[in-house]
Amino acid sequence: MKFAFIFGTNIFLSTENTVSYADADTRIPFLKILSYRKSSNNNSDKHLAIDLDIATSHDEAIVWRGSQFEGNSPVQVSTTDDSVKLFREGHEEPVFFIRQLTEDDISGLSSHIVNEVEAQQPLAVFKISGDFRVGGHRIIIDNEKLFVNGDDFANGVTNSKQDAALTPYGVLS
Repeated sequence: MKFAFIFGTNIFLSTENTVSYADADTRIPFLKILSYRKSSNNNSDKHLAIDLDIATSHDEAIVWRGSQFEGNSPVQVSTTDDSVKLFREGHEEPVFFIRQLTEDDISGLSSHIVNEVEAQQPLAVFKISGDFRVGGHRIIIDNEKLFVNGDDFANGVTNSKQDAALTPYGVLS
C-alpha cells in the first residue's frame, strides 16, 4: 500500500500518507491525506481532503483541517473533488496546490515517473506545487523543480517506508 507524491519532476513513493520537512535536527509534518478519490470502488471517500499546516512565503500561518481553515487565513481556497488550491486574490501562482492525478494525467508525465507509477501501483498519485514555508524553511515547487531553502532538485525517485520528507538535500527516505 503506497502513495505517490510528485514535486516538480521528482516522485516520492511512500507507505505513509504524510509529507514532512526534515533536516538533521527536526522533522515537521505539514501535509496529511485524509481521504482521496477512489475510482475502483464505491467507497464513501470520493473527494480529496487534507490537513495542512504551512505558512505563506511571508510567514503568515495557514492551517487547513479537512475542509475548512482553522482560525483566520491570509489566503482563499478553491476545492474540487480531486484538488485543494490555496491562493492570494489576484496572484497567478498558488501558495499551495495539491491535485490527485488521473491515469490520463499520469501518462503525460516524464517517463521515469510513469515507469515508477506503473511498476509500484500506488493507491493514489498526488502532484503538489506552491511557494510556502514550513517551520521557517522555504519550499518552492514548480512544474520542473523542487526548491528547498534555495537548493533545487529534479528527476529524483525515492521509495520509503516513512513519510515523504523534503530536506535541504532533496527528498529523504
